[in-house]
Amino acid sequence: MNKLTAKEKLQLILKQNIEEQKFSNAYENLKIYIKTFGFDNFSNNYKVIIHQYISPLVSLICLNCSDKSIDHFLSYQHYSNLEIVRTSKEDSYEDIIEYIIGARSKYICFFEENHSYSSDKITDMVWYLESHSDIDIAICYRNFIDSQDTVIASPEQMIDPLPQTTYNGKVFLEYCIQEGKNFYGNLSTIMLTHKSIQQIKWNLFPCKTDAITRLSFLYQFLLNGTIGFIDTTLVSTILQNYQDNSFIQKEYHTYTTFLSNENDISLTTTDIKEPSKPISMEITFFYTDMGEYYNLEPIANEAKKRGYHVEFTQNIQQKAEIGIYCQHVCYPKNAKFSVILLHDLAQGHNRWPNIWELERWNQFDIGIVPGASWASLWSTCACQYYVNPKYGTFELGYPKSDLINSNSLKERAKELQERLNLKYNFSVLYAPSWENDEKEDDFIRACASLNINLLIKQAHWSSNYQFIIDNINKMQSLHKGKYENVYYIEPKESIMTALELCDIVVSDESSVMSEAIMFGKPSVAVTDWLIPDTVPSRLASVPIDYVYKCKKVELREYVEKLSSDPAFRNAILEKGHSVYSNQGNCCKDILDAIEYYTNQNSNCNFLNKKLSSKYEICSMWN
Repeated sequence: MNKLTAKEKLQLILKQNIEEQKFSNAYENLKIYIKTFGFDNFSNNYKVIIHQYISPLVSLICLNCSDKSIDHFLSYQHYSNLEIVRTSKEDSYEDIIEYIIGARSKYICFFEENHSYSSDKITDMVWYLESHSDIDIAICYRNFIDSQDTVIASPEQMIDPLPQTTYNGKVFLEYCIQEGKNFYGNLSTIMLTHKSIQQIKWNLFPCKTDAITRLSFLYQFLLNGTIGFIDTTLVSTILQNYQDNSFIQKEYHTYTTFLSNENDISLTTTDIKEPSKPISMEITFFYTDMGEYYNLEPIANEAKKRGYHVEFTQNIQQKAEIGIYCQHVCYPKNAKFSVILLHDLAQGHNRWPNIWELERWNQFDIGIVPGASWASLWSTCACQYYVNPKYGTFELGYPKSDLINSNSLKERAKELQERLNLKYNFSVLYAPSWENDEKEDDFIRACASLNINLLIKQAHWSSNYQFIIDNINKMQSLHKGKYENVYYIEPKESIMTALELCDIVVSDESSVMSEAIMFGKPSVAVTDWLIPDTVPSRLASVPIDYVYKCKKVELREYVEKLSSDPAFRNAILEKGHSVYSNQGNCCKDILDAIEYYTNQNSNCNFLNKKLSSKYEICSMWN
C-alpha cells in the first residue's frame, strides 16, 4: 500500500470530519489545508463533498448596488450556494425585512458598494457559524483603504482589542456606544442566522439619512443575538472624500437616545476632564536623549522670552502644567495641557501612512507636523478618531528649522571646524540611525582614499541601548587616529552643528537625511545596511524620494559624484521642498497656539495652518 502524502492525509481527515459532522474540527483543518496547499488545490471530488455537507444556502442582500458591481463580486467569490437579492431605491427597509423573515436560507449577509471583499468572505463566515452553533451573528474585521487599495487603517480590534470575543448583543452595543468606537463595522461585515431573525421585534427609527437608516437596521440585528468575532480581515471600506457630517452626527445622537429609551441601553460616556485650576505659565519639555532635547530647545527659548518658567526632564511620567512631548510613548494625561510633536522626520516610516495606529494623538490637546509631506500623511489618516488631538493638528513647522540662519549655530560650527582642523574643503557626514554590522567601517573603507573629510556623528543613545553604545565604541577604537581625514564629532553635539559643517550626508534610514534638506544638502541612503530593531535584522527602509539610494558597493561612486557634480546634487534637493513649512516662525506659532488654547493670548493667526481630514470621518455609522 502506497504511503499517503501530507496533502492526502489532510484530505482524508477533512472528509471524516465532514461525514461525522464535526464542523468545528473541519473548519480548523480546512484553514490549515488552504494555508498549506491553497484553495484551488482541492480536488473536484473533494469540493463536491465540502459543498454537499457544509455549504448551506446563504441570502446575499445587495443594497441598492449596480448589476455590474454585484456580478463582479460574484465572479471572484468561492462560495456559490447563494440566493441573490437585488434591491433598489424603490425598495424600503420594510420590504427587505419582509423578505428576510420569509427567506428559506440558513444565513443572511449583505453586499454594499464602496467596499472591497476577500474572495473567501462568505465562505469563511459560513464555516465560522457552522462551527459555532452558539453564535447568531458573525462579525469579521475590516480595513480602511483608499481608491488605490492602500491600507490607511487596519482593524480597530487589533490595535484596541475588545475585552472578549463573544458578546450578548445588547451588552456589546452598550459597550460600543459608551466608548464611542465602532467595533461592529457595518452591514458588510456581518453574517447572521435566519433563526436569530425570528426573535427580532422590529422597531426601526424613522431616519432622514441613509447612513443612520442602515445603522438602525444593523443595530436591530445586533441587539437580539449572540455575537462572535472572526479574527480575519474579510472586508475593506473604501474611504470617501471628506464632507461635513454634522447633520448625520446630530441624527446619530437622536437615534441613540431613541435606542436607549426603547431598549434600556446606557449612554453614559467618559467626558474629557477639564483642568480644575487655571493653567500656570510653566512648560515642561520631556526628552529621553539629546536628539529630543535639541528638537525641543528652540521652543523653550521662545517660551523663556515670553516669561514662561521652563523645565527639561527625562522623567517621562512627571506631572506638568503644560507638557511638550516628542516621544513614541508619552503620558499626556499627566499634563493639564499637552502638545505632541514628531520624534523625528522619518518616524514610523515602515508603517506609513498610518503611524498613529501605534502612536495615538487623540490623548493630546494639539499636534504639530513639520511640513506639507507630513501634513499629507496626517490628513490621509485623520478619518480615524485616534489620529486627532482635542483641538486639532497644525502644520507649524519643525522647531530646529528656526535655527538655520542663527548666528549661534554658525559660530558653533566654525568653532568645531577649527578644533577639528579639517584637511579638505569638502566634507561628508556619516550619521546612521543605528550603529551595527560595522557600517562605520563600510563607510570609511569606501571613502577614506578620496580627497574629502569624513565626519562621524553617531546618535546619542541612552543606557537602555548599551549594545549600540558598545558598537559605537568598537568602531571608534578601530578607526580613530588611523586616518588623516576621519574626524569624530561627539554624540551629544547637536546634529544641527554637524549638518552646518558638512556638504553631503551618508546614512541608512535616519531622519538626519530629512534634516539635511533644511540646509540644502543632499543625502545618500545605503539600503542594504541592516537595521537591528527586528529579529532578524531588516534592510533599511527609505520611503522618501529626496535622497539618493544605493548599495554598499555603490557608495563610493555616489559620494564621488555628489562631491564633484553640482547638478547631480541639486536634482535630488528639488524633491525635498515639501518637508518643511513655516521656517523662521515655527516656535512663535507653537507658543501662540499654546497661549490661545490656555486662554493666555488671543492671537489666532496660527489657525490658518490647522489641518483637516482628506477623507470622510470614520464614525459609529460608517
